[in-house]
Amino acid sequence: MKIAFRKTIIVLAMFFFLFSSESQVYSTDAEDFDNPIETYAVLFDQFAVEVNGTLMGSAIELKDSLLQIGWSNDNISLFIGDENLTKTIFLEQLNYLEQEVDENDLVFIYITAHGHTYCRDVLDFNSWFQAEFDQIGTANKVYLMESCYGGEFVRLFSGRCYAMSSVSPFELAIAYIPDENGTWTLSEPPFAGGISSHFWAKALTNISADSSLDGVISLNEMYLYSLPLIRNCYNETFEADPSLADYIKSVAGYTENYPMPTVLNNLYYDLTLNATDFILNHEKYVWEDDVKVPIINSQNIIYYTDEATVDVIFELSDRSDFNYYCYVDLDLKTWGSHGATMLNSWDYTFSLSIDEKRDYNVTIAVVDEWGNENTNFTLVKYVGDSKEASYGSISSLIAIVFLPIIMLYYRTKRRKD
Repeated sequence: MKIAFRKTIIVLAMFFFLFSSESQVYSTDAEDFDNPIETYAVLFDQFAVEVNGTLMGSAIELKDSLLQIGWSNDNISLFIGDENLTKTIFLEQLNYLEQEVDENDLVFIYITAHGHTYCRDVLDFNSWFQAEFDQIGTANKVYLMESCYGGEFVRLFSGRCYAMSSVSPFELAIAYIPDENGTWTLSEPPFAGGISSHFWAKALTNISADSSLDGVISLNEMYLYSLPLIRNCYNETFEADPSLADYIKSVAGYTENYPMPTVLNNLYYDLTLNATDFILNHEKYVWEDDVKVPIINSQNIIYYTDEATVDVIFELSDRSDFNYYCYVDLDLKTWGSHGATMLNSWDYTFSLSIDEKRDYNVTIAVVDEWGNENTNFTLVKYVGDSKEASYGSISSLIAIVFLPIIMLYYRTKRRKD
């Protein structure tokens, strides 16, 4: 979508100004192997322009950053302007990657273009792009997008990859392009292209983004480091042009904490765009089938007296999607499914209704999509009037604790089959 403003602002909104820029280029030669590790980047930019004989834009800036972190210029392809952002060209590049890339390789695709009026309405992205992207034969696929409503496209990726859009499905993106009549009002030095892309490119080569202190900037670190800078730049843009801020608020509903990127990470390890580290320490970036059981953490015992309900919380984590089954004293009470949590955990809360004052065993069984399963339990123990507690609940404590684990293995296995 392209909206003209009197003081030369457009949306994917663009501020115009005049400046010149010089950039240094670095490269690192990679060793040859029987099956060499390759890096492939395909960068599409609808808005790049020439300034004083120099091509400027988000894709150019990202390319410069890639060259500084070990990429070969020969493996970076640039496609600039409407005439080079056609469905035919996209499919040609995707088909090439499907043929050439294997599980050893790293693939990076970047797109900046109008969201609804181009990616959706002209290219019809959502009917084919994500499916084609998923066919590329490596888990180490990265997709970054700076477009209005970009989250609409990113949230449809389902395969192994890292995908991020600069804005949510409901937000507009802002970019700057040069014009001799413009005035630069930001605290950030002049740049050309999308706000988010500019700070992504800077973060890729800024050692301050390396919060883990391992010498490599992961994609997650790039995201976390750049987001506050991006939001500050948006705030300054809104202050400089209140009419633009009002327009974006009318579309998104807010301008505070803007934007809210859409991030989809289907990898269980921290991927990086640093080609040098990807090649030299490749063992960190090899996808392996999930052979580990889901992790379940819970309280061993919860004591209660007169409560009508008791919340039992289980922390569940697995690098794969999983199903869960919750039992109370061997009776299945509820079940469901959850996506892979990767490095985080998901808190599942079961609200136990107290029908009678006695001890209860709440057990959860988790089975991931690879067939790995695990169980854990919490004993909900009544500590009120001893006369109200049955002697049978005490004498059967061992059975309450251990029998469900034995029985649930077979019950869950039958349910899974």
